[in-house]
Amino acid sequence: MTSEERKKLLLKGELPEDVKRNNVFKTVTALLSYMGCICVTLAVTHFIDGTAGVILAAALICAFVVSSVITALVSFFINVEISADKTAANKGDTVTLTARLSKRILLPSPIIEIYAGAAPQLEPQSGVCFKAALAGREVNEVDIPFKAKYSGASAMYISEVRLTDFLGIFSFKLKNVTAEVMTVAVYPDIPDAAVQTDFLKTTSMFANNDDDDEESDETSVVPTGLAGYEHRAYVPGDPIKRINWKLSSKRDEYMVRLDEQIVGAGQLFFLDAPDMGESEFSLSVRDNVIEGALAVFTMLIREGREAKFYFPREGIWYGIDIRSVGDVYQIQELLGDFRPDRNVSLIPEEILTSNKVPICFTAATEAASGSAVRIASASAGIMMICSDRSGLQNICTNLWTISPEFELKKQK
Repeated sequence: MTSEERKKLLLKGELPEDVKRNNVFKTVTALLSYMGCICVTLAVTHFIDGTAGVILAAALICAFVVSSVITALVSFFINVEISADKTAANKGDTVTLTARLSKRILLPSPIIEIYAGAAPQLEPQSGVCFKAALAGREVNEVDIPFKAKYSGASAMYISEVRLTDFLGIFSFKLKNVTAEVMTVAVYPDIPDAAVQTDFLKTTSMFANNDDDDEESDETSVVPTGLAGYEHRAYVPGDPIKRINWKLSSKRDEYMVRLDEQIVGAGQLFFLDAPDMGESEFSLSVRDNVIEGALAVFTMLIREGREAKFYFPREGIWYGIDIRSVGDVYQIQELLGDFRPDRNVSLIPEEILTSNKVPICFTAATEAASGSAVRIASASAGIMMICSDRSGLQNICTNLWTISPEFELKKQK
């Protein structure tokens, strides 16, 4: 059984088959050992000393009965509650699930086995089985550490708690276990990527300037109603909003509009994250794309540009205006509990009605490319950005890839 299959079973509250087989093997082994001890006492009774053999056999039988009765009785008086040390974490952080064991009877407990589970975003640090015991009416806490590996909405829980008798033969599944699931939001990283000029030049062509790349031959700074607008080279102190990004990308220098009517000049971005299940591969691709988007937004802020980013959240398209680094941190926080949403339209309605060509970050892969292909077909001239691990090929004429080091390259 693969690690992915184990995680899926734990997420459903089930024990993996190999764990079940191991438990059965331990029970059979312990029972055979016990029967072997009985056989030894019978041999002692027949060949050595009948009285001593009978006493040993009686002791073994009494031990078996007492162990089974006490274990069965104690199992009704043990409670298990869970808590977590944090509800949000950065990638690489340790999140601890604490199982609090308490007992309402003086009889001592045998070994308690706690099986923990978590969504694939969280990786077990010390296995999934932990052992403890309780003597008297005491409380014992067992800390179960997980490492935040991938971003998005995650969860951890106790899938099963078993009480094994003192002889290690039989085990009982505890009923008084809190079925609560502890949710954890794992924030994506914001990479410190260097400014990539070629990529930014291409994105400039998607800036929403109503002046496009036209330039007037007039020298007057007053609008005349004729086609085109007057421009000049940017000088420090000019308002960033007056930069004509389309024209600047063609001239290889910043050009500033001199007329008074300035319309929003930012690019429109949105996230395509199809529901492909939560495997190591799909989560790594999605993280690469989301963190690549955050890197791009950071680059735009450094260049003094504005943008707007849409992503699905709770059945709607959620839009964030990106004007400062604080906006990028806000997106990071909101994507901490991200999960794919099938209840939203393919492209945000605001983009469809804006008559603007958007830029799409897609977490689709070659095996699940349906949404990406439909988006490319629905928006002529769209620019799409995918992970270079996705295997996507030629879904649009302006397809860019993001490497694990967050280098952006146009697909040839």
